[in-house]
Amino acid sequence: MLRWGALPPRHADQYDWISVYLHDRDEQGIWRTLIFTATLALASSTALMIKSPQGPDGPVAVTICVVAAALAFAAAVPFLLHWPTRRQSLVFSFTSTATIAAAALSYSNDYVGLMGCATFAVIGGFVAYFHTVHEVIANGAVAVVCALILAVRMVMSTGDIYLMAAALAIVATLNVGLPFGVLSLAQTLRSDLRSSGRDPLTGLHNRRSFHQSAYELIMRNDTEGSRLMVIVIDLDSFKKLNDTAGHAAGDAALIRISAALADHSGISAIIGRSGGEEFVIADVDHPDPPEMVAERLRQAIAELPVPVTASIGTACAPLKNGSQVNLRLLDELVEAADAAMYAAKRAGGNQVRHAAS
Repeated sequence: MLRWGALPPRHADQYDWISVYLHDRDEQGIWRTLIFTATLALASSTALMIKSPQGPDGPVAVTICVVAAALAFAAAVPFLLHWPTRRQSLVFSFTSTATIAAAALSYSNDYVGLMGCATFAVIGGFVAYFHTVHEVIANGAVAVVCALILAVRMVMSTGDIYLMAAALAIVATLNVGLPFGVLSLAQTLRSDLRSSGRDPLTGLHNRRSFHQSAYELIMRNDTEGSRLMVIVIDLDSFKKLNDTAGHAAGDAALIRISAALADHSGISAIIGRSGGEEFVIADVDHPDPPEMVAERLRQAIAELPVPVTASIGTACAPLKNGSQVNLRLLDELVEAADAAMYAAKRAGGNQVRHAAS
């Protein structure tokens, strides 16, 4: 079972879970506005420097600043329109890094350019929060190269080693302290969320953690043609077990059943305990039909040495382009699978029912 936060290497990027975290709290709109506004301000500062005597000198340098400002603005447009994909976010960060470097190196006053390298810290903080340490290091490496070039040019033109050293100290402090501080905070937040999102008895996701993890799974597979499968499981005769054998026996049964669900679900499946004796599973692009997966789970539970069976409902639908549409789809499929589960229970239990697409 794929644990929330323990992603394969190609998905070690933080963008998916941070996006889900913000979506869950209705804060994506605020972040979109802040990111776009900050980028617009930085792009405008580059454009304003064109008119400054300390800014670009000559048609080539002016053109570089104009293009840099335009590219920075264009890269931020997705944040104005919608919550961007991971790829769009990476394009934004790489473009921003490149445009900051181009603008800083084009200024006629090397001290102004050197101090402009402090803005790399803004992008460093962004990639530290949303992406990986590799992007943080890449952004920092560009900042170091630009700062060293400008520092050498500044000493050669002014001879003021002390001013250069003071400027470098400020730039270095910001470009190291801010990104790596944000990175540490984001990783700590993720660790805390992961540990607090587990059912203490079974180790499965609790209701909130299930939805967050399932949303993250969807965002990692947000491509046309992929299929999202949801399975809802409710145990038959569980109350009778609790009443006759005691809650300790009920707890032991839940632990065994949870292990069976994990053993017979796909490696990428998100498994949650949504209620006392109710479980929910979400997976994308499982090789087997949902009815077959559900029947395998039903048999696994029936074969356990516990006097309970399971009524299971399933629902499945293709994902579409657009994360917001697919996030709503998850909720719809959970409702449909839940209704199918109740149909199985009304038919006598220990059965599987599939919701019509």
